[in-house]
Amino acid sequence: MKKLLVILAFNLAFAQPTWAADCNEKACIDVYTQDGKIVIEGRRGTGPMATEAVTPKPAATTKPTPKPSQKPKVTPTQKPKVLTTKKPVVVKPRIAKKPTPGATKAATSLSDKLVEMLPTAGIAYSPSFQPLIKVPVFFWSDVPEVINKKISIVGEVVEVQLKPTFIWHYGDGVIYPTRKVGAPYPNGEIQHSYSNPGHYLIELITIWSGEFTVQGVKARIPGDIKTVSVLPITVVAAPSRFTSPIN
Repeated sequence: MKKLLVILAFNLAFAQPTWAADCNEKACIDVYTQDGKIVIEGRRGTGPMATEAVTPKPAATTKPTPKPSQKPKVTPTQKPKVLTTKKPVVVKPRIAKKPTPGATKAATSLSDKLVEMLPTAGIAYSPSFQPLIKVPVFFWSDVPEVINKKISIVGEVVEVQLKPTFIWHYGDGVIYPTRKVGAPYPNGEIQHSYSNPGHYLIELITIWSGEFTVQGVKARIPGDIKTVSVLPITVVAAPSRFTSPIN
C-alpha cells in the first residue's frame, strides 16, 4: 500500500501520514489505493481526537504544627503558677470532590476517512451469437473512459480523476492494450478475428490510475487498481454448401 500526504497551502509531501503540526491550522489530505479501492483521509488539528474524562487532582493536605509549651516563671514571694500547654491547632485536610460523571474535554481535531469503490468492467461483443471464423468480432466495455468525483472531507473539497487502461486477452494468445472502451459494429475499433473454431475465454484487465486536486494543488494517486472480467465466446466455422454447376 502506498500513500501520499498533501498539506494544504501548496505544500506536497510524499510520505506516510504523520499528521504533523502543520495540520493544526491547515487540513492534511491523504489519498491512496488499498485493497482495490480509493481511500481518502483528512485531518485538521493536532489535539485529541476523542473526548477524555477530566479527573481533578486532590488538594494537598497540611500537617498540624503544635506550639511548644512555656516553662513557668518562679519568684521568691509568689507561688509558682502552673501554666498548662495549649492544645495544638488541628487543620482538617480538604476533601477532594469526586469528578462528575460525563465530564469531558472538548476535542480539538477533526478527522475523517472515505472509501471509494471503482466499477468492474462488463464485456460485450458482436455478433453476439456464434461469430464466424475469419470474420471480425467487435468488443467493448461498459465503463466510462474517465471518472470525475468531488468529495468533501474535513471542510475541504477533493477532486479525483481516474482513467482506465484496458488489456484484452482474446483467449487465443492474442493480447491488445488500449485506452478506448470500444463500441459495437460498425464504429468499434476493438476487433479481433479468430482463425479456428472453438470455445474461448475472453479476459479483460482494467487498470485504473489517476490524480487528485486540493485547493488547486494537483498530485498523482500512488498505485494502481486492477479489476479482471471474463466472458466465454464460441466461434464457429462458416457452413459450406455444394452446388451443381450450371450448364
